[in-house]
Amino acid sequence: MILYKHIKNSLSLLLVLTCLTLLRGCNISNKTTFEPSPAKWALEQSVGTDMVTLDYASDDTVIFHDYFGLFIYDLNELQIIRSVDLQEIDCSMTQGDDYCEVTVNNDGSTIQLHNINNEDMYLYSVNTNTFQKTKYKPMSNSFKDKLIPIETLTNNPNANLSYGAVQFGANDYGYIATYDFTIGTLDYIRNDTAYSLFSFEK
Repeated sequence: MILYKHIKNSLSLLLVLTCLTLLRGCNISNKTTFEPSPAKWALEQSVGTDMVTLDYASDDTVIFHDYFGLFIYDLNELQIIRSVDLQEIDCSMTQGDDYCEVTVNNDGSTIQLHNINNEDMYLYSVNTNTFQKTKYKPMSNSFKDKLIPIETLTNNPNANLSYGAVQFGANDYGYIATYDFTIGTLDYIRNDTAYSLFSFEK
């Protein structure tokens, strides 16, 4: 009788532990937080055929991406302070069926990355350098609404300029440019000032 009770109690405990494990597993699969790998690139590497995308810009920060990664550049420290390997999350395509939609919130603290062919997306926290995987939901009131076409700045836009630009005021704009389509020559232009985005690698 004692042995029977012991076996019964052991089975009950095992059942509880199994249920807890399954519940925890379901929660992890729906919402997982992890630290991303840094982007990998070479200065002589070519940028994408559709040029680097400017995702966000303020007086202090520039956020941009291309197939070779996502980058956060600090305009005060004059260097890239965060970089993310987008291949790791299957979000490195800049066009096609697996296009990665990148959206930044208005203060530049959260970046949403979504492979349009997937039901899930990744939320990247700039402050904590962490990803959270969750179900896709469009970002409301994103910074994308503040981006303007490069044609607003020039009558002769070409492939060496980012498609999007940011207008800070009258005749006060920010955009990305390159003179030979390599990563090493990417500059962020704010009026008459050029910030070499990858200068710390030279």
